[in-house]
Amino acid sequence: MSFADDLARRGRALARQRLSPRARRRLRELQRAVLGRQTAIVARTGLSAARASLGAGEYAEAAARVEAVLRRDPRDEAALDLGLRVATKRGAVTEAGSYAVARAERTQLPAHWREARRAVGRATETDPRWRPVVTAPAPREYDAHPGRVLYVAKESRPYLHNGFCTRSHESLRALAREGWDVVGVTEPGFPGTLDATDGSNATGAPDRSVVEGVTYHHLLPNAGRRLRDLGHDEYASLAAAALAGVVARERPALLHVSSGHRGYETALAAGAVARWAGLPWLYEVRSFFETTWTSDAGLAETAEYPRRRFATETAMMREADLILTLSSPMRDEIVERHGIPADKVRVVPNGVDLDRFAPRPRDPALRRKLGLTDTFTLGYVSNLSHPREGQEVLIEAVARLRARGRAVTGLLVGDGGRRGALEDLARRLDVAEHVVFTGNVPFDEVAGHYAQIDLFVVPRVDERAARMVSPMKPFEAMAMRVPVLVADLPALTEIVGSTPEGAEGQRGLTFRAGQAGALAAAAAELMDDVPTRQLLVDNAAKWVATERSWDAVAGAFAQAYADLLRPRRPDRWGPQARPGRTAEEGSAC
Repeated sequence: MSFADDLARRGRALARQRLSPRARRRLRELQRAVLGRQTAIVARTGLSAARASLGAGEYAEAAARVEAVLRRDPRDEAALDLGLRVATKRGAVTEAGSYAVARAERTQLPAHWREARRAVGRATETDPRWRPVVTAPAPREYDAHPGRVLYVAKESRPYLHNGFCTRSHESLRALAREGWDVVGVTEPGFPGTLDATDGSNATGAPDRSVVEGVTYHHLLPNAGRRLRDLGHDEYASLAAAALAGVVARERPALLHVSSGHRGYETALAAGAVARWAGLPWLYEVRSFFETTWTSDAGLAETAEYPRRRFATETAMMREADLILTLSSPMRDEIVERHGIPADKVRVVPNGVDLDRFAPRPRDPALRRKLGLTDTFTLGYVSNLSHPREGQEVLIEAVARLRARGRAVTGLLVGDGGRRGALEDLARRLDVAEHVVFTGNVPFDEVAGHYAQIDLFVVPRVDERAARMVSPMKPFEAMAMRVPVLVADLPALTEIVGSTPEGAEGQRGLTFRAGQAGALAAAAAELMDDVPTRQLLVDNAAKWVATERSWDAVAGAFAQAYADLLRPRRPDRWGPQARPGRTAEEGSAC
């Protein structure tokens, strides 16, 4: 029998005796105090166990322990706080919103109310029924500029030079050369948020940039931290309102919308504006982002959050008038898993600037600086942030080859959050002096680093996006006549044209994804087989010149634009029928 039970028994016995009212009150107070202390002890014990479960990655167990504490006291602030953390880790966005609101109601702290608004906003934005609404009056008479296209992107040059910005910018340049009147527009806060990483409000960022003849409008570029305090749904509504202002001013005939940071959020805003203005719009799906919210493979696709994101992505694809994507595996995913009609989805692959990435002699001074003299260089150009890039596999392959007496060096061009872990791996494998990390390289110097590579390796691991999303870097290596070796993932084998018959007609070779031994064996064969390397670079250089130039990409975009702007039958407008407008009125735009 516990102390509290014994106290209750004694209390009942005493109650049967003749006690004064004062004595009885004192007895009840004592009982409540003891029971309160016991409840607090149980709560502390339960929360300690929940924290241990959370630290061990046992999220379901942690959630059950938190719930047990809250059944005793639904207002326990520590339990509400821990419940929010656990729910967020589990991707249980609806539950996280409930915990965040309950905690804010308990504490009344402004910081907790802001976090509650963000938590609820995640659930609202990923409700596939929710849409931003442009509240401004729609233009009564919309006289579009013929051939003007508004290209909606998350970011742009000259501030960033990543693959996303390269595809956007080079495509827009090529479209302008073809006579299209193209104007870019970036997400709210960009580029000011790049300089406000400390949470301060940015100042001085321009509202417009002109880069190599391409104009980019920047929405609320100095809003800074104020945007970070918004819920995702509030941000999407603000983006729609700001974009509507640009549309009213620029009068495009068509909206071209590319994926945002979470994928669908640019489409949410632009789709609302398209409905408001009565414009056709196409959605360029650059990747599949719903599994990137966590590194926990067990939850990445199965939790509530990715399932809601997938449903929202599907809804945006259905509402767009046309879908463009980067590779055949991505097209198959959109058709088969998202259920989009095949005739609504087109592949427009990545391209390469054939002038910037033209073959060139190696710079001996740079080679000495990088420590590549008298070695065969296995190189990769990519960020060091995402595990899908698989730089570990390349480092392990270098270690295997060095152990066999092969004079090889790994060259990793780029930087990112995983660099420290990759450097530690190189040290553990005793190849730290044979794996070179360049850090960030200025955009204009990247081609010079490609020229130092003897074999360009794409070591991506078998992960959902890696299987389907086509990277741009192999095209750049091919244009520079660097032989290419890639993991045998569908998006990569499509690039190199892998066949079981051998190298004849191929543009690169493959190895089993994630297996350093397979990479090392394939690299060793190519080191010794100069004729095969020559054949591969000849095939690849000819292919990218004819099939993967930015002019070819722009030609595919231009055909999509022409098809959407061609007058269409009323039933061709699709499910997002423009409110208040007939098909004839819409096609006149």
